[in-house]
Amino acid sequence: MNNRNSKANKNDLTFQHYLIVFLDILGQRRTLREIKDLPTNENEKEIFLDKIRKTVGKVDVLRNTFRDFFNASNSHVPNTGLVPPEHREEFIASQKSEAYFYGFSDSIIVAVPLMNNDENCTAINGVYSALVATCGIGFVSLAATIALRAGLDIGIGTKIEGHEIYGPALERAHFIESNLAEYPRFVVGKELINYLLGVENQQCNTRLGVMAKGMAKLCKEMIIRDTDGRFMLDFMGEKSKEAADDSINAKVVKLARDFVVSQHQKYVNDENEKLASRYFRLLKYINSREKIWGVE
Repeated sequence: MNNRNSKANKNDLTFQHYLIVFLDILGQRRTLREIKDLPTNENEKEIFLDKIRKTVGKVDVLRNTFRDFFNASNSHVPNTGLVPPEHREEFIASQKSEAYFYGFSDSIIVAVPLMNNDENCTAINGVYSALVATCGIGFVSLAATIALRAGLDIGIGTKIEGHEIYGPALERAHFIESNLAEYPRFVVGKELINYLLGVENQQCNTRLGVMAKGMAKLCKEMIIRDTDGRFMLDFMGEKSKEAADDSINAKVVKLARDFVVSQHQKYVNDENEKLASRYFRLLKYINSREKIWGVE
């Protein structure tokens, strides 16, 4: 999984496999294209500022909210009180994960390095954290009237500045988001599916490996097949609810559903068949999961 190259300036680039989640806010580009010049009078200025607030404001809300979910999933402190002293160090090691995210324009990129030094335990914990955070933001963004779409997959990448990732891994996730996801959902690529299967079925020599197998199974249970056969994150499923741990309640679910209903009706009224059908698919999914969250 590791290979080393060098830049022209002699700095090393370390290539390895990454899980990449590429999240994108929908509808931003259409609004931004309407801004063609700087305002020349007060009326134009107000219109200009309104469009900027609608776009930049959504980006700020999304990044801040995602940061909260992401930090919460990464900052869990394991309770070692019930663990025998001789096993505590190993138990703490089993909870370790590595994952990070950064913003780019109206998108968020999540990266999880999959270097394997402990029978995939640290790597799969990072994958789980990324899936949980993505599911959480899927809910909250809709409740905040922001539609998101994402592609998730595994590929080769390298850090080029800070935590910024460059390489086929990013291209693969972006391609899934922009070409395959279609409506506001989080589509999972085949390499991620294969990775989870591989970890779940790995031969283990340590308890860390056994824990990794169980975590891979849990990650798989957060993924379903959509009606078109593509894999997607089941962000309103039972495993997502368990991971949310009461941070998302029925009120948030209702707000998310109300927004999707309003978007579907808007595009029906506009006779925009493509977008109306996409929000109808999302609405059907939400309706199928409402009872899990206690929505009557």
